[in-house]
Amino acid sequence: MKLRDIAIRAGRSLKQAKARTLLTSLAIGVGAFTITLSLAAGVGGRAYTDEIVNANTNVKELSVTKKAPTDQQGPQKYTGGVTVSSSSLFSGQYLSQDDINKILKVDGVVSVSPNYSPQIKYVTRSDQAKYVATISTFSPSVTLKFAAGSVNGDLGDNEIILTEEYVTALGFSSNADAVGKTVDVVADKLSSPVTAPESNTFVYTVKGVSSKSGLAFRAQSSLLISNHSAKDLYDYINLGTRSYGNYLVASVETTSASQATKVKDDLTSMGYLAQTAADVLGVINTFINVLQGVLLGFGALAVLTSVFGIINTQYISVLERTQQIGLMKALGMRRRDVGRLFKLEAAWIGLLGGSIGTGLAVILGTIANPIISKALDIGDVSLIVFTPMNIAIVIIGLVVVSVSSGILPARKAAKLNPIEALRTE
Repeated sequence: MKLRDIAIRAGRSLKQAKARTLLTSLAIGVGAFTITLSLAAGVGGRAYTDEIVNANTNVKELSVTKKAPTDQQGPQKYTGGVTVSSSSLFSGQYLSQDDINKILKVDGVVSVSPNYSPQIKYVTRSDQAKYVATISTFSPSVTLKFAAGSVNGDLGDNEIILTEEYVTALGFSSNADAVGKTVDVVADKLSSPVTAPESNTFVYTVKGVSSKSGLAFRAQSSLLISNHSAKDLYDYINLGTRSYGNYLVASVETTSASQATKVKDDLTSMGYLAQTAADVLGVINTFINVLQGVLLGFGALAVLTSVFGIINTQYISVLERTQQIGLMKALGMRRRDVGRLFKLEAAWIGLLGGSIGTGLAVILGTIANPIISKALDIGDVSLIVFTPMNIAIVIIGLVVVSVSSGILPARKAAKLNPIEALRTE
């Protein structure tokens, strides 16, 4: 018999036992559903983290800190004074200007920008209340979503980007109204007497207003100014203190993304701790892969359970159709064709179950995407992303598993003696 005729015959046989076929297919569908959703969540999660890292970091940049000397690593004896825990994010060692100059000489390094992070007193404007604020440096490589205004390239000196919260707090009538207006940033000089601190007001013109984004996280609460303006603030606040000229972190820009890895190795050999955007992405993706592996494990368990269901269904089918098999063989059907018939029946069950499971997963994922995005407040970002390739792999894989499960029942059917089969009641 032709393979096409055998496939049609297999489909008809399954229709005669609709309830049993459907129940067995649904068992496979549970595994298909779980596996499809976990693969989609993995694709969406990795794509989202990739976009976050790319939107908030420059692939050509490294974050560099100073590594603690070997004799200062591990548990340390208390010798008095202020100590830094070895479990803290930083080693407790500061980058000095000498370190900055040394890093600048490394082959492939374009620029080194210390993280100034000036600690201001408050931000305000004329006839408005005073508000505590965090100042960060603006980077052109960071993707920002603007509610009003925009920035082409870097910020100019004495320009600032507000957040929507500060627009409301500082009494502007709208986001657009704030653009072009000025705000006052007041800072204390730390070297001045505590009883009579010296203060200075730095005036900045609002260049834009950043809004919440599912990708950009640097602008969620910080007011952004240029690196040069941040240095001016830092110099005023810290000049004359022991902390002046000491930095916990510095951003090192290289000539290219590929060069960043080489520069990282060079800096590591020099006693620095360096981290690229790829390192950050790798850590996040490792976490996502672990979660995805757990979900795939549940899906594989469901598929394994369904395998026994297919074997049982096919064995019952062989027993119920023993006379029919004997008649087909008596009429000239070859053993190979009988085996193919039952294998194709198993393939139809796998195809049906895989299609039902993946179809339900796509429908549920499509419905859940906006709900999840709204619940997590990440904007129009899809965390469940279905790809035709993954769906096809799941369905084809389940068909292969089903056919493999039907091999034993198919062999039993193929080996039946036609005379003995026809005698069976």
